[in-house]
Amino acid sequence: MGTPAAKAPQPPSLPDLIAIVDNVPIDYENNCAPYYRLHISPDPRTHGYVHPNTVSRMPWPSSFIINHDDRSITLSPCPPDTSLSVHANAAFQQAVDAAIDNSIFPTLNGMHSEHFRVMGARSFVQIERFAASLFGIATRGAHLTCYVRAARGPPRIWVARRSANMLTYPGLLDSTVAGGVKADHSPLDCILAEATEEASLPEDLVAEHVRSVGVVTLANRNVRTDLHHSEVLYVYDLELPAGVVPRPQDGEVDEFVLMDCDEVQRRMLGLEFKPNVCPVMIDFLIRHGVITPEHEREYVEICNRLRRKLPVPTTSDE
Repeated sequence: MGTPAAKAPQPPSLPDLIAIVDNVPIDYENNCAPYYRLHISPDPRTHGYVHPNTVSRMPWPSSFIINHDDRSITLSPCPPDTSLSVHANAAFQQAVDAAIDNSIFPTLNGMHSEHFRVMGARSFVQIERFAASLFGIATRGAHLTCYVRAARGPPRIWVARRSANMLTYPGLLDSTVAGGVKADHSPLDCILAEATEEASLPEDLVAEHVRSVGVVTLANRNVRTDLHHSEVLYVYDLELPAGVVPRPQDGEVDEFVLMDCDEVQRRMLGLEFKPNVCPVMIDFLIRHGVITPEHEREYVEICNRLRRKLPVPTTSDE
C-alpha cells in the first residue's frame, strides 16, 4: 500500500490570528519561569519579565540588584534628595547606553531610539523603545482605522500597505495609521501626529472627528528571540468624509487601499497583515457588526482574547 497523503494544513481561524501575538499563558504572572521579574523599589509589583540570556549579558549598573535564587532584578531605592524619575531613568539609560556601546544585543542594532513609558511605575519612568523588550515591559501603541460608510452594508476600510523598505514586516498590510506612543505623549497625541505624517490627513479634521473606542491588550513571547513584552493598543475610529483620501507621505507606506470588510477578513486569514494589526481589525469588525455571535462559533473566545489581563500593571498603585 502507498503512503497516505499528508493532510493539507488547516487555514487559520480568527482566534489563531490573535494567538500569534497573544501567546503568553493567562497564569504567566504566577508562573513565568525561567524569566526574571523586574521590580522598581520600593514597588513590589512586577513591571517586566527579563530573559535569562538578557540578565547574564546586560551591563547592569550597580543600582540594580540581581537575585538568581528568586529570579528577580530590582532597581534599588532612590538615594536621598533624588526623585524616582531621576534615579530610575538614569539607571535604565546607563544600562542601555552600555549595551549599545558594546554591541551586546542585536535588537538594539547599535542605535538609540525614542523612549517608551513604564506604564505602571509610581512616577515617570522611561526606557528606550528598542530596549523595551529586553526589559519585558508593557508598551503603548495607538491604531487608527479610517473607514468610509457604504450605501448598504458594512463600511469599507482604508488599509495601508507597509513600504517594501521597512525593516519590520515590509510589504504587509497595516492599520490606516499606527505608531508607538512616546513616553511623554498621550495616545491621541500619537494619532494626530501619525495621521499627518503617514497618511497626509488634516490634523484639524482628525482632531474633530476621531473617536476613541477602547483598547486591545496582548502579551507576547517572541518566537524568534524569546523576549517577552505586553502591548496596550489604544484603538481609534475615524469616518472620513467624501473626497478625503489618505495618501502616503513619510515613506513608511507604499499605498492605501480601500477594502470591504470581507476582503479585510480574507486577507487577514491569508496572513497578509502585520500580525498585531489583526486583533485591531477583528475588534473593528466586531464593533461594526461584521463579526457576530450568529455567524462566528468562537465569538466569546475572540472577544475575551482581545482584552486579556496583562501580567504587568498599567497604572500606578499610589
